[in-house]
Amino acid sequence: MLKKSSLLILILITTGLLIVPFGGFSEYFLRLLAVIFLWIGKAGCWNIICGYTGYIDFGAVGYYGIGSYVTALLMSKGNAPFLISILVSGLVSALIALPIGLPTLRLKGAYFGIATLAFAEAMKQIILEFDKTAGVNFFEGPHGITLPIGPKNEFFYYVGFGIMVVVIGIAYWIKRSKFGYALRAIREAEQAAELSGVDTLRSKVKAYMISAFFLGMIGGIEAYWLTYITPHMVFDVLITIQMVVMSLLGGMGTVFGPVVGASFLTILYELLHRDFPYTYTIIVGFIIVVVVLLMPKGIVGTLTPAGHEPSMVQGRQREP
Repeated sequence: MLKKSSLLILILITTGLLIVPFGGFSEYFLRLLAVIFLWIGKAGCWNIICGYTGYIDFGAVGYYGIGSYVTALLMSKGNAPFLISILVSGLVSALIALPIGLPTLRLKGAYFGIATLAFAEAMKQIILEFDKTAGVNFFEGPHGITLPIGPKNEFFYYVGFGIMVVVIGIAYWIKRSKFGYALRAIREAEQAAELSGVDTLRSKVKAYMISAFFLGMIGGIEAYWLTYITPHMVFDVLITIQMVVMSLLGGMGTVFGPVVGASFLTILYELLHRDFPYTYTIIVGFIIVVVVLLMPKGIVGTLTPAGHEPSMVQGRQREP
């Protein structure tokens, strides 16, 4: 359980964030916070599968893109409500994750990463070429899809805040649950976990589907916010890379690592892009390298006391 002081701090922060839109802040500030919330959600989703199991997924953007297109199609062609659209987006992403995860999660190391990257690129090509190949007008190919114009930034502020809270809550539940212990056992020594009776494949697929579900929802939220999407926008591998960097900076396998990493990197990008529009990527890269060298476990991981999280396989050696 959280300590009373920590719980009080979380309640105060949550209350403060809930009343921010009523504080007379600029639209720019609300939009920036909403962007941070959504990046925390995306990094947190990536952390659910990669931080806890140690399986590095380079295809997470595939489910983000699927969610974007499901919401876009439902809202633009089916006139479906926004909330129903993003829920369906999450479900479709999770269902697609099942047949993708079952074979790929049997792979190890770089092979899993390459397989997931290939999946994301394949999804982008399917969306790009489907209409031309099938002779229909559905995904609109490279022209993209235009969605209905959404509400003001306050709406997306609260939607982003809500999805962020849910993803953090799921991460906290995973950390404290038997399921979370199984995932960490897989990360530390998968073969030993199997010998201990852990159904490793089922646990990995479950985490993979949970991650895909929320990535699909976030993709739908951002598609509605942007009001226009193309395959190159929503299946961009740089989105995955940014999730990876945010989780690494904050601390993989921790509840609040993605929160710290996503907030830090988003604000850093915003400040440097404004003052150094031509060289900000070099500066950000240098800062990331310095932070990783000084804090190899990430910011939260470094500040967390050693041995704070118990393991199901303590005393066993890590697999090569």
